[in-house]
Amino acid sequence: MSQQSEAKRRPGRHAAPAALALACAMSALPATALHPPEESAAAGPAGHIAFGAFYLDPDSTRGVDSGLGTNYGYGRAFWNTRAWELRLFGGTLETGVSGKTDFYQYGAGVDVFQYLGNLGAGHPYLVLGLGGALNDVDPDEADGVGAYANAGAGWRGAPWRGWPIRHRVDLRAVYDTFEDGQLDLLLGLTLEIASGRATEKLVEVERVVEVPAPVLDGDGDAIPDAFDKCPDTVGGATVEGDGCVRKAQVVVLPNIEFALGRAELTSVGRETLGSVVRFMNDQAEIELEVLGHTDATGSELSNLRLSQRRSAAAVQFLVENGIAAKRLKSAGFGESRPLADNETVEGRDRNRRVELNIRASRAAGG
Repeated sequence: MSQQSEAKRRPGRHAAPAALALACAMSALPATALHPPEESAAAGPAGHIAFGAFYLDPDSTRGVDSGLGTNYGYGRAFWNTRAWELRLFGGTLETGVSGKTDFYQYGAGVDVFQYLGNLGAGHPYLVLGLGGALNDVDPDEADGVGAYANAGAGWRGAPWRGWPIRHRVDLRAVYDTFEDGQLDLLLGLTLEIASGRATEKLVEVERVVEVPAPVLDGDGDAIPDAFDKCPDTVGGATVEGDGCVRKAQVVVLPNIEFALGRAELTSVGRETLGSVVRFMNDQAEIELEVLGHTDATGSELSNLRLSQRRSAAAVQFLVENGIAAKRLKSAGFGESRPLADNETVEGRDRNRRVELNIRASRAAGG
C-alpha cells in the first residue's frame, strides 16, 4: 500500500479549521457580490497576467510534510468590482522520507475575485475557484486526476508607483477530490501585471445653463437701454439714474479731426459730431458752447485764430444738421489752456482738442 494510502487512515489535522474557513468564505462571497461597495473606484486595467508562488500545508492524509509551487494566469475585470482569472499551477509535495521520491501536483482552473473597499488603493478581496488537478504520487498506479475547489480571502496592494503592477497575498482552503478527498491550506503570493486598459462607460448628462441676455447700453453711459430715457448721450458725459444729463459740465470730444492747419472737418470729425447732433435731439433742453484749443506749435495769434475758426466750423456742422443756432455758441482759446506738456508728442495731441461746455440750467428736472 502506498504511503499516500496508508496516511488516509489518520484523521486530517486541517479538517475542522479548513472546513470552517472554506464555509465562511463561500458564504461571504455571494453576499458581497450582491451588494458591492457603492463608492469603489474602477477595478483597474481590464486585463492582467499573473505569476506567483505558493506554500501548501497539506492534509495529513496525504502523507507529506509540505508543498511548494508556482502559478501563472490571465484574468480580466468585470462589473467594476470583480475579476476572473484562468490559473495554471504546479508544485512539489515533500514526503520527507529519505530515498523516497517526492509527490507532484499539476492543475488548471478558474478563480473569481470579489474586490472590497477602495480599488484605487490597497484593498481586501474574497476568492472562489474551481478546477482539476493531477496528483503524481508513488507508486505510479496510484496517480489520479481529481477536481478541486478553493475559497479564501486576501489583500491586493495598490499599484506600484510608475509601474502597472499590483501584488496579492491570500490564504485559501483547497478541497481536492483525489483519493476520497483532501483538505489543504494554501498561502500564496502573486504579482498582477496590467495587460490592457480599462474601458470606462461615459454617461452623457445634458446640462441646461441659463445664459443671461447681454445688457444693451448703446451710448455707454452705464445705464441699460431698457431704463435709459436719453439713449444717445454724448460720450464722456455724466448722467443721472435715468440716463439723462442734468448738470453743467465740460466734456472733451475725442476724434474731432480737422485738416492740417485748417478749420475743415475730416470724415472722422463729422462722424463724431454726428453723435453730438443725436445727443442734442435727445435732450432738447440742453445748450452747448463748443470750445476750441490748439497746441503751442506756431505763433500764439495764429493758434488763437485757428481754434476760433475750428470751433465755429463745429457749430456750423451742428446747425446744418438741424440743431437750432440759439442753443449753440463757439469760442477759441488757442494754446492758452493746455492739458499737458507741449514739449512732447503725447502732450501736444492732448492739447489739440474740442470741448463741449454743457449748460444744463434749463435741463428737465434741473
